[in-house]
Amino acid sequence: MLNNRNWQSILFWIIFFVVGITCWQLTMIFLNWNIPIRWWSFGLALGLLHVIFSYALLEGLFIIPIDTKLQYRISFLISVVFGVLLWWGHPYTWAVFPAVVLGSFLGCLIATRRHLGLWEDNFPPTKEIRAAVYQKHCEVIGDPPGESLPKRIFDLTLSMIGLILSTPVWMISLFAIWFEDPGPLFFVKNSVGKGGFNFHQFKLRTMIRDAEVTTGPIMALEGDLRSTKVGRFLRKTALDELPQLINILQGDMSFVGPRPQRTVLVFEYLQTMPEFAERHRVLPGLAGLAQVAGHYYITPRQKLRYDRIYARHASLGFDLKLILLAFGLVFYLRWKPGGADRIPRNWLH
Repeated sequence: MLNNRNWQSILFWIIFFVVGITCWQLTMIFLNWNIPIRWWSFGLALGLLHVIFSYALLEGLFIIPIDTKLQYRISFLISVVFGVLLWWGHPYTWAVFPAVVLGSFLGCLIATRRHLGLWEDNFPPTKEIRAAVYQKHCEVIGDPPGESLPKRIFDLTLSMIGLILSTPVWMISLFAIWFEDPGPLFFVKNSVGKGGFNFHQFKLRTMIRDAEVTTGPIMALEGDLRSTKVGRFLRKTALDELPQLINILQGDMSFVGPRPQRTVLVFEYLQTMPEFAERHRVLPGLAGLAQVAGHYYITPRQKLRYDRIYARHASLGFDLKLILLAFGLVFYLRWKPGGADRIPRNWLH
C-alpha cells in the first residue's frame, strides 16, 4: 500500500524524467539549429533547469531505503555528471560546469531546507534567563557608553569589503560543509552582547548535526570528536567565523572586543562571579585580547582579566594592533610545527 510519501516520491521521479527529457531536447535544438543565445542567459537557463532536476531527483530518492547522506550526495553528483555530459560541446561549454554545479547544489539546498533546515539553533535561552542576565548587567555596569564613531565607521567599511571579497570562500565552505554532512549550513549561537542583551551570533556549522542533543549547551573541547573534518579545518583557519561579518554589519559585534559567550553559560557565571558582566561594557568582537594573549580554553575568570584590560584601553589604534596579531596567530603560528595557540610574549610587548 502506497502512502503519501511514496506518491510524492513517484511524482518527483516523473518531474525528474520530464526535466531530463527537456534538457535533452533543448540540447539537440541548440546544437542542430545553432540558435544564437547570450552566454549569461544560457547559463541562467541551464542553472534553473538543474535546480529543478536535482531537487526532483533528491525528493524521488527518498522512496529508496538508503542512507540519507548518500541520497543527498548521489542526487548532486548525478545532476552534475548528467548536465556536463549532456551539454558538453555547446558553443558556451565553458559556462556549463559552473551553471550545472551551482544549479544542482541550489536544488539540493532547497530539499535540505525542507527536510533538515539550514540553521541550527540549539538550546536557545528562555525568556527568564535572558531577563535575568540583562538585569544583572544593569546592576553591575548600568548603561554602557556608546561606541566611538571612528570605530563604527571602520567596522562598517571593513565588514562590507570583507563580505564582498569572501564570496568565493563562502561558496566553497558551504558546499564542503553540506557534502560531508548534509544538513544545516549555519549554527546560531545565542550570545550576550553589549549591555547584557541576547543576540544571535552566526557561525558556519563545524560539528555533526544535533551535536548537543546528549550533552546540552557546552563549550567545544580541544580535539572534539563531534567536529567534522571540514569543521576542524574551518576552526583552525577561523573561517567558521565568516558569518559574523553580518553581525558586525548589524552592529551586534565589532571586529575587536571580548569574544561572545553563550547566554546560558554567562547566566551560570554570573551566579558566582557577577563581575563577569564588566566584559560587556563594550561590543563583543571577532578577535579578542583573551584569544590573542591567552587561548580558547582559558577559564572564564582568566578571560575576564584580559577583557577588562581591553575595555580600559579600547581604541581604534589598539584594535588595529590586535587585528594584526590575530592574523599572525591564525594564518602563521597555528600552521607552524607544533601549532601555537597564542601569541608569543615578545609580540605582545
